[in-house]
Amino acid sequence: MTKLSRLPFLTLLLFLALPACHKNGDAAGGRALTHKATAYSGKLAHDWIDLASQMIKENYLYGPHAARTFGYLGLTAWESVCHGIPDGKSMAGQINDYAEAAPFDPETEYDWGIVLSSAMKTVFPALIENINNAQRSQVDVLAAQQESELMKNGISELVRQDSRDLGASIGKRITDRMRKDGRELIRNIVTTIPARDAAHKWYWDPSTLGQTPVEPVWGTLRTFVIDNAEICQPEPPFPYSETPGTDMYQQAKEVFDIDPTPTNTGIAYQWEDGVGRSSSPAGHWVSIARQLLERGNNNLAESAKTYCLLGFAVADGFSACWYVKYKYFLLRPVTYIREVFDQNWTPVINTPPYPDYMSCAAVMGGVAPAVLSHIFGDTGFVDRTHQGSPLYTPEGGPFILPERTFYSLTQAGEEQMFSQVIGGMHFRRSCEEGLKSGRCIGGIILKRIDFGY
Repeated sequence: MTKLSRLPFLTLLLFLALPACHKNGDAAGGRALTHKATAYSGKLAHDWIDLASQMIKENYLYGPHAARTFGYLGLTAWESVCHGIPDGKSMAGQINDYAEAAPFDPETEYDWGIVLSSAMKTVFPALIENINNAQRSQVDVLAAQQESELMKNGISELVRQDSRDLGASIGKRITDRMRKDGRELIRNIVTTIPARDAAHKWYWDPSTLGQTPVEPVWGTLRTFVIDNAEICQPEPPFPYSETPGTDMYQQAKEVFDIDPTPTNTGIAYQWEDGVGRSSSPAGHWVSIARQLLERGNNNLAESAKTYCLLGFAVADGFSACWYVKYKYFLLRPVTYIREVFDQNWTPVINTPPYPDYMSCAAVMGGVAPAVLSHIFGDTGFVDRTHQGSPLYTPEGGPFILPERTFYSLTQAGEEQMFSQVIGGMHFRRSCEEGLKSGRCIGGIILKRIDFGY
């Protein structure tokens, strides 16, 4: 072959090689991948998740509020870094009511840590319910601290400003969805709860513990991944009966007969995630995810992916659970037991102000292990969420809680489910059906979401 005849062949090889350069962000194109999100520390995301958990506890937000918060923060984390990952895919077009991602220029150099801090700074004030001025300042301070540290890597002022602008644009796109998901519509709705009477003995009775029902129409909010809150519904609760031997009677007697041994109370205390504690059952699993990420020293890209997937799972899980709660209005064990067995009976854990069926803690015990196992495998772990924290119960306190070891994520979820029976908060059927529903929701999410890598 002559030199002249080889030229077309070499030209063809060069031409075929060009797309790969563009794809990988080399000099031929894709300056956005000058810095890759995989090169940043996962701590950048952990800091924002920790701040959210702190605010949820400080503001005494209930489970559905916490879960929605983690859903949006997970989305923010991922959208902030997905363009900094080769083949990373935005959630635009994959989740409900988020058709288009924020505008993005692949030929612009970005610092993905600054993009993240700018997006979070935009989202937090609109997302955290009852946020106060001191908390707004905490958001600003954390964003400034992260940016200051990142600038030490030699980032130019132009890159800083481009990164800030992209983060703000991402944050705005997410807050636009947030304002349209239905939360604002139901915020001031005062719903009439069906009255309990002789013909409706199974109805939840707020007067038993002087409670006001929490968010009766939360199930109308727009879900992230599942089509709506009616997906993965459980079988109905057992028919109400005070007759010995019936299913309803037997499951109430099981709760009544639980022996408050140190082993049983230890399980109940481990999963006590009421307001002001661990930012709800959803927040408890977010804490577990953070511990797993820190154990593996996972980078920012991996951390954002985990928080996004888990955020969708807990948010949609709570939506589905809350819809069912106010569909059936089933009374709590404390009401049944005091009327049928012992008027002075007190559960191990305080009963929260919403109906029994189904248990959202059990839903979390199904959905969270399902999605986390997809990332980490069904790994064992040591949960330090409550380590060293004091717990006051109807039996007294403070009880200083220890760490707890699990041989798998699945085992932890199943223990969380049964803890609700041990704690006296839920009937067994509420927990078992909640676990099934959670696993169903987790399966749908894993089938529909594609992160691209």
